[in-house]
Amino acid sequence: MRSVHVRGLWVRDGGLSSGIEALVASAKSIFGAVVGRFIFTEARVASVRDVGPRLRIAELAGDALRGVAWTPGDKVQVYLPGRGMRTYTPLRWDKERGETSFLLYVHSTTTPGAAWAAGLRAGDEVSFFGPRSSIRFPELSEPVVLFGDETSFAAGRALHDARRATCVFEVDDEAAAKSALDAIGLGGATVVARGAADAHLPDVAARIAEELAKDTRASLALTGKAQAIQLLRARLKASGSLRAGKTKAYWSVGKKGLD
Repeated sequence: MRSVHVRGLWVRDGGLSSGIEALVASAKSIFGAVVGRFIFTEARVASVRDVGPRLRIAELAGDALRGVAWTPGDKVQVYLPGRGMRTYTPLRWDKERGETSFLLYVHSTTTPGAAWAAGLRAGDEVSFFGPRSSIRFPELSEPVVLFGDETSFAAGRALHDARRATCVFEVDDEAAAKSALDAIGLGGATVVARGAADAHLPDVAARIAEELAKDTRASLALTGKAQAIQLLRARLKASGSLRAGKTKAYWSVGKKGLD
């Protein structure tokens, strides 16, 4: 049995670590239930539509959304009663009308966030914290080359609206991804189907390097899966193509969610 490091402690992997994860999730849930009414923004789902087999756009509205300062790339943390928080990047925010939109990736129905996204319906109430800084695209130079995956589509849309951007995404299903990207105004993005054991990443790295070479002013934003980001950084560095920019992992293999 191996040991794992958890918040400054070394514990045996297995029952104890699972218990700690459950305790942390429970603590987050209790926190949300107790103080949520004082710090959360409340909105109602105006509509939900599917834009692909696993992607949905939820339109939210409410007076609490009016006058809110939002910068493309900012995140919100949605409170799921009894299950903790899940983080999303809004596609847009209309502070005059009191409206915002979330792109939800339903990668599974077994995880809390995906189950919530799959079951969301018009009329549902949504409580969330934010928006607040996640990856501040306006701090990047123009233009920007963005790498990501299905969890990065909303960030790509926000970046596209803020400035000229070139997006390269790794995806499970090319046809479904292209359909979803067309629906959110990113039809020009490059999509690369995932391969076994990340066999597709050399192709992704080559495409990113090609886009960066087109403009020496371009900065790089790496988002999505933590392991893919690490491998791409190493490959781009080895080829001399790594460029200054931003990095934000939205998820990681073996973890339930990243902030």
